[in-house]
Amino acid sequence: MKLYLTKELQSGMVSAQDVFDDSGSLIPLIRKDETLTNNVIAELRMRKVRAVYIKDAPIRRDPGRPGIDRPSIIQVPKPRPVVDTKLRSEALESLEDAFALAALDKENIHQSSTQIIRHVDAVVNQLVNSLQREPGALVNINDLKSYDEYTFHHSLSVAVLTIAIAQHMGFSQRDLNRIGMCAMMHDIGKTAVPLEIIHKPSRLDNSEFAIIKNHSPAGLEYLENTDIEDEDILRGVLHHHEKVDGTGYPHGIKGSEIPLWSRIISVADVYDALTSNRPYRDPMQPQEAIEYIMGGVSSAFDYDTVSAFVRKVELYPVGSKVELSNGSVALVLNNESQMRPIVQMLDNGDVVDLYRDRSYLNVVVTRLL
Repeated sequence: MKLYLTKELQSGMVSAQDVFDDSGSLIPLIRKDETLTNNVIAELRMRKVRAVYIKDAPIRRDPGRPGIDRPSIIQVPKPRPVVDTKLRSEALESLEDAFALAALDKENIHQSSTQIIRHVDAVVNQLVNSLQREPGALVNINDLKSYDEYTFHHSLSVAVLTIAIAQHMGFSQRDLNRIGMCAMMHDIGKTAVPLEIIHKPSRLDNSEFAIIKNHSPAGLEYLENTDIEDEDILRGVLHHHEKVDGTGYPHGIKGSEIPLWSRIISVADVYDALTSNRPYRDPMQPQEAIEYIMGGVSSAFDYDTVSAFVRKVELYPVGSKVELSNGSVALVLNNESQMRPIVQMLDNGDVVDLYRDRSYLNVVVTRLL
């Protein structure tokens, strides 16, 4: 830690203590561990702050501009995924087993299916415990995806997002386990749909879409045959394609008639579908998918669920590289403002707060690299 005169401060430095002005306010101008931007430094000078304690950080000299010192590219550790590799593999294996048995459709598989469902339930409990250990952690959907995305990969992603949303909405530990199980099994009925329809590389016709719409009741029937008697799980699976304006399926119910669990799973389901490769389209960028879902509030989704979702999904992980609309490439330093993070330009080392820096109001993140 070293004390710097305000005139010596540079973009990219990190404060070692809270900084106050002389007004007597108990609210700091900047907080400990805050990364300084040019705008923040200008504010400190305007407020006549004389000096600031700064954490030790390497400074490099820009060879292209003699006499100009700039911060080196800040090394920020990437956050640990909320679901580790081992748990992810175990979850995918249990889902693959469950879907494979469901597709057999034989009378003598009842006992085996029930055992598989119990194993899925045990995996869900591990997923909930993993997210509960870090309740403030955000979910980066890319951590959960693989190149070859089958239905069980989608089901895992939806389950993790669902648990995270429900966690933010204050669900108890027991209910997190139950809704997690519901989300893991939400698409089990697709085993009754021919693969040529699921993988069709173009828009479905009316008859094909009618077959697809039957996967929700088929999922309900399958779970009932495995002795699952939890009505919330059964109804959650049945109604996860309903929309709040009544235009969904299978029953066209609307608003609060739709079970809360279904409304939560619906948001997670659509987000993962939009950001995944599909036979008929490329994936959306995460911010595009979020904007789509926000635009569907009051028609497809309810406000409270979308609000919780936006606060739990991670668009631009700390340590990742992003492309900006001005053509620059930057490193994400802080993503508390989800859509407009604090970034460091890789060409000149400048640190920019895309949310607060007025000179960057017309610059947005275009894609994650």
